Amino acid sequence: MRPRWKLSKTEEARLVAAIRRAEEGHRGEVVVRLERSCHGVEPLARAAQLFEELGMRRTAADTGVLLYVAVADRKAAVYAGQGVHGAAQPGFWQEVVDGLAQGFREGSPVVGLETAIERIGGLLRTAVPGEDARGNELPDVVSQS
Repeated sequence: MRPRWKLSKTEEARLVAAIRRAEEGHRGEVVVRLERSCHGVEPLARAAQLFEELGMRRTAADTGVLLYVAVADRKAAVYAGQGVHGAAQPGFWQEVVDGLAQGFREGSPVVGLETAIERIGGLLRTAVPGEDARGNELPDVVSQS
C-alpha cells in the first residue's frame, strides 16, 4: 500500500504553525515541499533544483532551508543556502532526515515533519541569530505537488 502524500487541512495547519515557530529568533527561512515522487532523481538533487525554482536563494543572506519529501518514494533531503549550510555539524542534515523517516515509519508523518522543522529552526537560531529586518521573505506554507 502506498502512503498518502497529500496533507489534510488540519495537518497542513499544524505544519505551517511549526514553520512559524521555527522561524522565530533568527534571520533564516524554512520551506517544506512534499511531492509524490522525485521521478528517479536523487532527493538532494531534486531539493537543490526546487531551492532555485522556489526562489529560496533570494533571501537576504541566502539563509533558506528546504525540507523536501518524496512521500511515495520514501525519500527526503534537506537543502540549505550558503548562509546556513556550513553552520551545521557534520551529519546534522542526515540526522534531520533520519528523524523524519522515523516519524513516517511509525505512522506519524506529521510528527516527523514537525520534529524536523523544529530541529532546523534550532540550527537557524544558532547560525543566523537575531531578528529578520526584512521580515518574512518566503511564504509560510507547505508546498504540495
